Amino acid sequence: MKARQVIKIGIDISMTVLLFVLMAFHYVGLQWHEVTGAAMLVLFILHHILNGNWYRALGKGKYSSGRILLTIVDAILLIDMFLLMFSGISMSRYVFRFLEIPVSKAWARGMHMTASYAGFLLMGFHIGLHYGMVVGMIKRICPNAKKNAARTWTLRVVAVLIAGYGVYALFTRKFVDYISQRVMFAFFDYEEPLIYFILDYAAIMGLMIFISYYLQRILQQKNKY
Repeated sequence: MKARQVIKIGIDISMTVLLFVLMAFHYVGLQWHEVTGAAMLVLFILHHILNGNWYRALGKGKYSSGRILLTIVDAILLIDMFLLMFSGISMSRYVFRFLEIPVSKAWARGMHMTASYAGFLLMGFHIGLHYGMVVGMIKRICPNAKKNAARTWTLRVVAVLIAGYGVYALFTRKFVDYISQRVMFAFFDYEEPLIYFILDYAAIMGLMIFISYYLQRILQQKNKY
């Protein structure tokens, strides 16, 4: 594997880990939340620099249904991340407090909450659309691994169970309410064990990966006919 590819994978994994840390605001506190957000901003910029071919290829080639879906999701995610970082920087009390951005704090707070929870779902969806590449990479790394029907179906059953629990966690964690701003402030249980938080959010991300991966496979099958 080339060094550039290793760096890209390392950045992507780091961004995913930081995303969980950012969502765990009540465990890390405001100051570390901002520091983590700043680190995410740096990784986000590096991610797009290393994936500059995506921008250069936008006007080239044919757009299949799968490519259209991927392009739309990536564009929405890009907008969401911009709004998330802009609103976060405008409210900063530590890392970016030297900046004075003339926006309403109420608007910034509402936008930051919406973009945070929507961005988490979009990131999971984005990962799912690229999951086929991850599988292909694993096959290249382990070329001698044989197909095993029992293992394949076991993994599929596990994926369905994770996705099913992800639906439950999506609503108990009030993602829909926060994204739609039906609830204007996020409520945190400061006494909840961290492991419960991680399991719920991992299941929600697993749900989005499950949906996007199989949606992409359905589109690919349709393109064959």
